[in-house]
Amino acid sequence: MNELRLRIYEQVINNTPGGRTSLFNKICGVTIFISIFFAVIVTENSIDYKFGDQIDLLDWIIGALFCVEYCCRLWVAPLDKKYGKGWKGFLRYMVSPMAIIDVIAIIPSFIGVRAELKILRVIRLLRILKIGRSEKFKQSIYHFNFALRSKSQELQISTFYTVLLLLISSTCMYLAESSIQPELLGSIPRCLWWSITTVSAVGYGDSIPITAVGKTIASITSLMGIAAIAIPTGILASGFSESIGVKNKNEFNE
Repeated sequence: MNELRLRIYEQVINNTPGGRTSLFNKICGVTIFISIFFAVIVTENSIDYKFGDQIDLLDWIIGALFCVEYCCRLWVAPLDKKYGKGWKGFLRYMVSPMAIIDVIAIIPSFIGVRAELKILRVIRLLRILKIGRSEKFKQSIYHFNFALRSKSQELQISTFYTVLLLLISSTCMYLAESSIQPELLGSIPRCLWWSITTVSAVGYGDSIPITAVGKTIASITSLMGIAAIAIPTGILASGFSESIGVKNKNEFNE
């Protein structure tokens, strides 16, 4: 029994060879995503009408799996130093933030609440963040931080370019369209909203120029917006490449 408890504990804390995600945490993660998926689609009336009973049954099964997970974590809690041994370990785990989150996520399955409240299970994704202790995740974070640090100067220049583009384009659009469309483009802040959606290529269409000058400004802004997106992307890609190159070089020297 003690050996089984120890094995479950190693699965719970993700103590696997090579820092890979344990089978226990993989199953928990997949179950959480499935639960959220069905909690989302059941808000569609046609789906709820046709498959409501089946989804409710599945929700009960998922709730049961969550209960099993909670019991496993509770059972092995005294093996963790931060909770302590014996009954104190059980009690300290039960009042811990992560355990409370688990209970909040389990309750909707058994009290017949609306589907929207079942989406509260999304907070259980906080549990998945603990998988970040895996070696691959740590390496990814390291490369990302290296790219940000090594290319901070270039990223600052790129940010300055983007801000300058937004200010200039919104000012020009204000001068060109403010008298024609005072409600939509009658101030620089309103034009700034238009400029942001244009540069980011979102283009909601809630405010568009109607004059020839305004359309020309919009065309130039759109083209310049490509650079605003491409430049930082290229900078970060270069930083990632350098980080991986440095790591490979260090491993080769070792």
